[in-house]
Amino acid sequence: MKVTATKLANDSKAVLDQVHYKGQEIIVQRHGKPVASIRPYPGVGAKEMLEILQRNPLTPEEAEELYAATKEGARALHGNGH
Repeated sequence: MKVTATKLANDSKAVLDQVHYKGQEIIVQRHGKPVASIRPYPGVGAKEMLEILQRNPLTPEEAEELYAATKEGARALHGNGH
């Protein structure tokens, strides 16, 4: 999601709610150019991740991509990365 610096200044609560509750990264722009990003704090727990996913259902394509990435991560963690 992109917001102007003015929008962030005028409505920071709504912008931060998008980050916190929906897990969205916000790109802050000034004069049409990106100057900063605001993203969720790393280390989201399983319970919070489940709540985020329930509030923001995935498309079938996104679900498949998440499934594939999870499988790949599990292989890497268990030493079967090839």
